[in-house]
Amino acid sequence: MKGYWKPALLILGFVSFVYAFTTIETEIFQLQNEISTKYGSEMNFYKFLKLPKLQQSNSKEITKNLRKLSKKYHPDKNPKYRKLYERLNLATQILSNSSNRKIYDYYLLNGFPNYDFHKGGFYFTRVKPKTWFVLAFIWIVINIGQYIISIIQYRSQRSRIENFIDQCKQQDNTNGLGVKQLTFKQNEEDEGKNLVVRFSDVYVMEPDGSETLISPDTLDKPSVKKCWFWKIPASIWNITLGRFVSDTEEEEILKDNKKFDGEHVKKGNTVKRRSAKKGQKKMELPNGKVIYSRK
Repeated sequence: MKGYWKPALLILGFVSFVYAFTTIETEIFQLQNEISTKYGSEMNFYKFLKLPKLQQSNSKEITKNLRKLSKKYHPDKNPKYRKLYERLNLATQILSNSSNRKIYDYYLLNGFPNYDFHKGGFYFTRVKPKTWFVLAFIWIVINIGQYIISIIQYRSQRSRIENFIDQCKQQDNTNGLGVKQLTFKQNEEDEGKNLVVRFSDVYVMEPDGSETLISPDTLDKPSVKKCWFWKIPASIWNITLGRFVSDTEEEEILKDNKKFDGEHVKKGNTVKRRSAKKGQKKMELPNGKVIYSRK
């Protein structure tokens, strides 16, 4: 699971964002908590405002209803109703605003959070409504973005390699029919790397004398399987149920190499083993046996 701390932190940040309440949500929760504590758990803004049509009331009817209540509960007429009138006024402001009313109706249908001063305010004892939808949407957007970025990076790297190969070929005076040795330096202090242009192919001379082909085809192509969308679930599977269901890499290699035992060619006291093909990796087991991975 190494290398997944970045997406984990990113997801954690988005979860914190999802669970953060807006200012209007906090005002709604506070007022709802006050009236439900004072008048009972069944109390809501519509009943509190004594709206005849309750949730069927429109904005004009809600505003008009406050004027009616003001005749009795306005603090200028009766100071003891000051706190009550403030609550009536706030409830009216929330319900007369279409966007705020949608927020209130949503929580009225799905449930309001609990309040605990020691826990820092309002909190849900269950997953916050819409959380799974929001997280799923964010997760999809992140992976789409990651895939698009990988495509851009792949094309950029491929373009740089192709340009570098073209520059090397331009210095090849054999016209691709022979061998030309070059030295590549990034700056004057750089020791440089020895290059070989052989029949229009460019190679890097390694310290051990081997040659490595420089080609844009060696780049890993972008794939959905290389995104977190695939890699994280696959890693979780491999370290949990996958350990018992699927063969390990070493077990698969051992199975593939059983046939090598019958392919050894004996000459005198020596045994010639099958050499590694292109793309295979040589592995030596603790018992001294040498095997080769699949392509």
